[in-house]
Amino acid sequence: MFRRFEYVSPLNLQEAIQTLTKHEQAVVFAGGTDLLPGLRLKSGSKKLLVDIKRCPELKGIKEEQDHLSIGALTTIREIQQNQLIKEKYRALWDAANVFGCLEIRNRATVGGNIVHASPGAESGTPLFAFEAEVEITGLQERRVVPIREFWLDAGKVDLGSGEIVSRILLPKHEREVDSRYARVSRVKGMDLAALGITVVVIDPGSPDTREIRVALSAVERTPYRNSEAEAILSHRELDDSIIAFAKERLIASIHPRETSLRARPEYKRAMVGNLLERLLKEMGVYR
Repeated sequence: MFRRFEYVSPLNLQEAIQTLTKHEQAVVFAGGTDLLPGLRLKSGSKKLLVDIKRCPELKGIKEEQDHLSIGALTTIREIQQNQLIKEKYRALWDAANVFGCLEIRNRATVGGNIVHASPGAESGTPLFAFEAEVEITGLQERRVVPIREFWLDAGKVDLGSGEIVSRILLPKHEREVDSRYARVSRVKGMDLAALGITVVVIDPGSPDTREIRVALSAVERTPYRNSEAEAILSHRELDDSIIAFAKERLIASIHPRETSLRARPEYKRAMVGNLLERLLKEMGVYR
């Protein structure tokens, strides 16, 4: 059963922030897919749930001058249905398509997914690879933080008391970009990722100027960009020897937890190189 809690539903962002600031036990409630299971405890202090779903400032996917703005309350289902994200930020669309089940995608929000800060979060590697920024709104100020600085540790983010993630900002592409996301999970269907990878290719048709980004999840305490693999793969024609070397260095550089419940470290190491090669082939930069 749920432990006891109080509930409020502010009408706008400032009202929500004021409530969070005044009440020490207040927690933000958006989709609730991570929060509500945690309330199924018989002990613990009573909490105040601040339901932010009525705050209009946190909604919508909008093209702006130099970025795509994704409101923190945007559901995974809305990302899955957005044609612009599918065309311009394909890896994020891929991740939305393997996120939980339809019922979860209808409730889970992109803001909640990054604030929960699971090492295997589906949105993590696409946002890292696209160099997303996180807009954070507090009582007195609004600040913008790169996703790599926002995500501090497993379950820990750069979010102060009374602050709410208001938007995720994806930089607009100045050159042609292709991208893909893939994951390994215990079952095909509703499961958390045992390993996730995003590959972003900038200038896919021009090897001399082509930049390749590789982001991984569920192999460290946070998602991260693998700079060694990126350096090996970028600005050159890709052949079997280059791919083999990139896979070798990628495998050597990851540090999966021995205590992982979803896959042994040996399995993650065996799969990470295969996923990298598969995604490069899907995008046509390696045959």
